[in-house]
Amino acid sequence: MDIKENLALNLVKYRKIAGLTQAELAEKLNYSDKAVSKWERGESVPDLYVLKQLADFYGITIDSMIGDPNVERPKLTKDKKRFRYIIAVCSTMLVWLVAICAFSFVDIIIPTITHTWLSFIYALPVTFIVLLILMAVWKKKVTTAVMISFLVWTTLLAIYLSLDLFLPAPPPTLWEIFLIGIPLQVLIVFWCIYRKNKF
Repeated sequence: MDIKENLALNLVKYRKIAGLTQAELAEKLNYSDKAVSKWERGESVPDLYVLKQLADFYGITIDSMIGDPNVERPKLTKDKKRFRYIIAVCSTMLVWLVAICAFSFVDIIIPTITHTWLSFIYALPVTFIVLLILMAVWKKKVTTAVMISFLVWTTLLAIYLSLDLFLPAPPPTLWEIFLIGIPLQVLIVFWCIYRKNKF
């Protein structure tokens, strides 16, 4: 089987897995369903840009799009999943180790400094930054969006507590800082939906 035949068979295979008709796929790509039909019959080939869009949408590589359709894509093994889980836990624990060390050493060396417990509050957004990076690298789209949400709200919490404790006279409307999180959360949700359906 040549590349053109492989591509035609894979286009049909992944479209059906995605539960789309030729017309629905054509609409997402801004192409005619006739063009999609020609690609799937092997009469023509989509350009590289469209091929990349398709591969991204299906969560595969271009190599998989043109490779043998009868070869199953290797799935993430249990060992790899466990390894990723261990990396995430170790990275998180490292952040909290730094927070505990900062809390302890500052409390021991400079006992006059108050509010050292804030190191744990600051560790929250840092934790979600670390997890966000890992999820982005591992291409976990929904989990990435969840991490961004936690990052937004924990950052706002850290800012709120810092201003409340360190401003000489914190304003009674200081809580309004959390209102910033509402449009950010809406943007995150729409970004997640866009990423899920994007071409």
